[in-house]
Amino acid sequence: MGKLRAASSCLLSCLLVLFFSSVSADTDDPQDRQKVYIVYMGSLPSRADYTPMSDHMSILQEVTGESSIDRLVRSYKRSFNGFAARLTTSELKRVGEMKGVVSVFPNKKLRLQTTVSWDFMGLKQGKSTKGNLNVESDTIIGVLDSGITPESQSFSDKGFGPPPKKWKGVCSGGQNFTCNK
Repeated sequence: MGKLRAASSCLLSCLLVLFFSSVSADTDDPQDRQKVYIVYMGSLPSRADYTPMSDHMSILQEVTGESSIDRLVRSYKRSFNGFAARLTTSELKRVGEMKGVVSVFPNKKLRLQTTVSWDFMGLKQGKSTKGNLNVESDTIIGVLDSGITPESQSFSDKGFGPPPKKWKGVCSGGQNFTCNK
């Protein structure tokens, strides 16, 4: 009987520990949850001995106090100096205060705005298409909002069939504006 009571007591203790650890996991501070942020550090230094990846990993390790390889999402070293990493709110604040860091902002997924940009820019598209570094390395993609000019080549519907039947959009034409397909 004594062994049965001891085993029951041990089992009850284990269940209580599991219960309280799961409750505490659900009530963790939301600020301790990691989110992906982009750390912008401006232009790349011109020093020959500068290695962006090492610098980014060093910053992450200093802020997180742990191996940074699991936290680093992407190291940017071509068009600007910076990196994307998984950080908590407190780590985010510390990174933002570090010397050399210009700004830190949340990573956002943006919706596709067009499906013909590659054609419009004269670049090939496809799974087996290899990049053309001579053309693509000097390409900067950005938005310049100078108003809408319906005559622009970017609005041409040449070569397109009618919109899909399930498409729910509308075109509100106006004076000197013809809707395309």
